[in-house]
Amino acid sequence: MTTMREFGETALRDLCRATNLTDLEPQALNGYRTLTESWGDRRVDQPPLWSTLTSDSTPLELSVLLTDGPIALRATVEALAEPANPATYWAAAQHLTTRLTESHDLSPSRLRRIEHLLTPDPARRPPMAAFHTLSWSRTRAPAGKIYLWLGGTPPRTCGATCDEVLTALGFPGQWPRLANAMHPEDVVSYLCLDLGEDPAARVKLYVQHRGRLSADRLARLDRLAPHRPAGDGPTLARLAEAAAARSGWPHGVPARTRLQWRSNSRRFWSCGTYLALVHHRPQPIDSVTHQFALTPHCRNDNESRTMIREVLTAYQAPESARAAYERCANAFAGPDPESQMYAHTYFSAQQTPDGPPRIAVYFNPRMFHSRHGLTNGDLDQARRFHHA
Repeated sequence: MTTMREFGETALRDLCRATNLTDLEPQALNGYRTLTESWGDRRVDQPPLWSTLTSDSTPLELSVLLTDGPIALRATVEALAEPANPATYWAAAQHLTTRLTESHDLSPSRLRRIEHLLTPDPARRPPMAAFHTLSWSRTRAPAGKIYLWLGGTPPRTCGATCDEVLTALGFPGQWPRLANAMHPEDVVSYLCLDLGEDPAARVKLYVQHRGRLSADRLARLDRLAPHRPAGDGPTLARLAEAAAARSGWPHGVPARTRLQWRSNSRRFWSCGTYLALVHHRPQPIDSVTHQFALTPHCRNDNESRTMIREVLTAYQAPESARAAYERCANAFAGPDPESQMYAHTYFSAQQTPDGPPRIAVYFNPRMFHSRHGLTNGDLDQARRFHHA
């Protein structure tokens, strides 16, 4: 029977071929095997362990970055452990950080400054411990990132912690600026650190938008970016509204799937924004990027595909980027996307001041969807994770 590592490796090879980045395949597979050490030997016919990374608890997400064509591949994983609970997952994440720093010449120095502030507290019922990402491109060595849970609470609740974390990372005084631009219904979800000592290494704060999304709400965050005060928010908000208005259930979808979707969609915020900070700049806030979850907006992969095509058109993406996306969509959703669900997970889009747009599309290899459905919405499994 196929192992989870083998299943994901096939998907990664497909992504390399779809993007015409097959020359990156050897280093990508090498990094992928390190990323998946905690769960790679499990079989795909076994029930999934808890994971909030994807809708069916697949602990792997693959993505492609498009500019004037596909320029980078990325794999994100959640390190798993048994019994599944926040403490064992945190220990697995710490071990994976060590393995990545040893095998890929990455640096955990910035993480060490703040990890004591963000160690998961089981009493607060964190949905995850950490995610790790490796990315590969033709222009640089493999790069790594780690995502840490910040609580999923409004700025007034998590503000003291966020301020302490940013100050420890060398950005004193930046939290009030960020908090003042947020909406009262926003929640702060993740901190992302580049695992490197490069002067351009980023710290990213992820904000998720609850309630009604509006162009003005996103534009307020856009104005934090020094090079693009008009921002991307209004354009993306209009596209998201149009996608939600036309989405509908395909004929024959069983009631169980609809119920799972409603539960699952509550676990995935429909829109978020990440705010990237960089050292040695007069203005540390380097960029503002909006990210949309496709599972709450779209009921099948054909609707997801339509939305991403509209983004590519609105951003005047080059034909090479559009063609690469179509090949990727075919690889993950197949020739009949209307019959498929949740192969697409997210996209983000950002205009750049002097070049083509940067559009990232994220895919779920769906190790468990056909057998177990949308387990990320399984409240019983969530209770077991928090009380194991």
